[in-house]
Amino acid sequence: MDPDSAPAIIALPGGRMEFHGAPMPRTWLKLGAHAKPGDAVLTLEAEPEGWREGDEIIVTGGPRGDDERPTEERRIAKIDGSRITLDRALENEHWGEGEFKSEAANLSRSVIVESADPGGVRGHTMYHWASAGRISYARFAHLGKKGALGRYPIHFHQAGDSMRGSSVIGAAVVDSGNRWVTIHGTHYLVVRDCIGYRSAYHGYFMEDATETYNLLDRNLAVQADDAERLPKQALPFDPNDGAGFGGRMARTR
Repeated sequence: MDPDSAPAIIALPGGRMEFHGAPMPRTWLKLGAHAKPGDAVLTLEAEPEGWREGDEIIVTGGPRGDDERPTEERRIAKIDGSRITLDRALENEHWGEGEFKSEAANLSRSVIVESADPGGVRGHTMYHWASAGRISYARFAHLGKKGALGRYPIHFHQAGDSMRGSSVIGAAVVDSGNRWVTIHGTHYLVVRDCIGYRSAYHGYFMEDATETYNLLDRNLAVQADDAERLPKQALPFDPNDGAGFGGRMARTR
């Protein structure tokens, strides 16, 4: 393959690409009680069905720039109803009351797509026009070529309405060098219950701002960081300043 494209998993016209892991009713939940430094037990707003001991989670912090309450990474040591015991105590405060509660988000999945060498050349995935497939409850880690246009962890490329009804449900996109989910020239796509954690550039992204009838519902965006403009990007005025959701959205929650 062309070194600019490889390594990659790509569904060409007429092809099908499916990634499906073990489902969980909710991939992330708000805290149900305040968590203080030194706490090793979290109370969630509901029971985390489908979560398992040993799963990797994050507990979100405050808004960007709030160094007093950063996001923390932990593993689950025990689950008891809506209470989860962490493998080690928290170092920071996490809100479980009021309007701006922190979230606990599960990053573990039974199906994983990741770069073989995260510190070297990273891979990406892409659906083309007239291809087929869906993604549910899979983890996409250490993907995305930084500084390269069109090389994203999950990418629907100029599919128009040929993939109408396709979806990305419950995916976890972790440590991306170039966005999380990019919808480019594609319509009628559903992206729901996904988690994006750590990315360069915007996270969930409508690339040309011409995309219509896409539904983004109950997705979590954590730590999308700013980076330089991409070469030949469709919206030259976009500073790529790290919005969790970028581009023009038909409907978001």
